[in-house]
Amino acid sequence: MVMLMLVNDWEQTFWEDDQGNRTTIQEVLEELQDKPIVSLEVASLTHLRRSTIEPDRKEKADLSFPIIVREKDNKFECILDGNHRLQKAIDKGETHISAKILKLLKNL
Repeated sequence: MVMLMLVNDWEQTFWEDDQGNRTTIQEVLEELQDKPIVSLEVASLTHLRRSTIEPDRKEKADLSFPIIVREKDNKFECILDGNHRLQKAIDKGETHISAKILKLLKNL
């Protein structure tokens, strides 16, 4: 099981598994820096969104920044970053959203 720890400062975000292996948002961003931004169908991601979205954060979400989607075995597993952007895109009726895809990094 992977646990997301999000604190007030997004730069301190990290994911930790049951064995205490930690992956930070900085490591994820470093891994993705040379990866292309792709356009994904919003409908293909709706099942991955978080159930709780803070309305004020959603309204402030900037759709010009790509979301980060984790992929394993050619299937999208979760939204690592961008749940509020995804929900905003859904609410606006957008059909596609910009994304970067992370193929598993460490035990993330």
